[in-house]
Amino acid sequence: MARQGYSIFFTIIIFCSAILLLGFHSSLCAKTNDQNDDKAFTLNGYYKNLFIGYKTSEYYTKDYLRKEKLLLTDVNRFRLSPDIDITNNILLHADIDNECIISNYTHSPNFTTMWIGYSYNQLYTEHYDYSNDSLYYRLKLHRAFVKIISGKSTVTIGRQLVRFGSGKIWNPLDIVNPISPLAFEGAEEAKGVDAMRFELYPAPFFEVSFVYVPQRKNDDLSSESFSNSVYLLRNKIVIGGTDVAVLCGKIMQRIVSGVDVSTVLYDGLLKGSILGTKDGNTMYFIAGAGYEYSFECGINFLAEYFYNGNCLSKNPELQNAYYESLLFGMNEERYKNLAYNFLTYNAHYAGVSTGFSGASLFSGSVTTIIDVQGHGIMIIPNIVYNIIENCDITLYVLYAIVTGKGSTDFNSFDNKSLIAGELKYYF
Repeated sequence: MARQGYSIFFTIIIFCSAILLLGFHSSLCAKTNDQNDDKAFTLNGYYKNLFIGYKTSEYYTKDYLRKEKLLLTDVNRFRLSPDIDITNNILLHADIDNECIISNYTHSPNFTTMWIGYSYNQLYTEHYDYSNDSLYYRLKLHRAFVKIISGKSTVTIGRQLVRFGSGKIWNPLDIVNPISPLAFEGAEEAKGVDAMRFELYPAPFFEVSFVYVPQRKNDDLSSESFSNSVYLLRNKIVIGGTDVAVLCGKIMQRIVSGVDVSTVLYDGLLKGSILGTKDGNTMYFIAGAGYEYSFECGINFLAEYFYNGNCLSKNPELQNAYYESLLFGMNEERYKNLAYNFLTYNAHYAGVSTGFSGASLFSGSVTTIIDVQGHGIMIIPNIVYNIIENCDITLYVLYAIVTGKGSTDFNSFDNKSLIAGELKYYF
């Protein structure tokens, strides 16, 4: 199928051609400027092969029936990332993905949730894709933005990753791009948002950021209403070894405000954050705290606590919207409930992570996440080996033990290992 037709195909081709022509022109200009030794045009990227296999009891058929199934996925992604630096004040960047996913569950709600996601109400949603019973192919712009630098300020416009907060396993202030610690590919592969971001640095110890994310309503580009849009203002100040950031704004007609603090303590980093949200007459909080320490031998240690005051078990309306979106897709009412929320079953979580890196070609970590209320434990070991320059092999496992009878985020992994292997080559 080609849900969006061929328009995005030609859009990307034209965009790539423009990038290459501008890059060629900038390179010629750079050669005639003896005072500019930097490259005006660079082209980077990577090839990734990711294989994942796991058995789940929460596989949904086309008839919306749940059963047990071994899910096998092989992801092949070729990404081109051109950069054009124009007079050191204007930077054009794009991440263009050519992606092929082979699986035994392509036309299922599970596949849509894990690999396609929902672009409902986004400003720009088009991509070219095709699928059959075992293959899904797409050509898309993963990121595309222009950054303008003027004095002590920058403006970034386009599809970009907007992240706030100092948390590692959980990040309560990362409300624009909420990332689950169970995400297969991590925060660096998060989709990002179509936004305008303004940053001002009036002093070395002070930073001001403003983010605007236009959001459509009823998934209609012609709609005159953008009442779902995101407006966020963040001020950050550095005092000695302490960073304090204050965030406030409006998201999906919800008022949000929060603070994030990190400070050096015994050569480690102590951090904590809290975000309050007012939705009509309802007020709830999301919070986290943690401590991170790195030893001279290359071993690092991290412990965090996370509290979600708007979890699925506390909010039946949110829970219904979550399950309905898995089965039937997104609509305005479900999107209003789910967008820009940390979707966890329960309220209290704890996490511990230990990792090592150094002169060796090997690095790795073990992360343990405890669902306190759901009586579940998730163990995530991973190891990375640098086989040759710019090429890594990563192996990781997700394994859960659930001792309680209630719902938990780890139910689908209870006594069932998810095993994944990744080959990634950068160029």
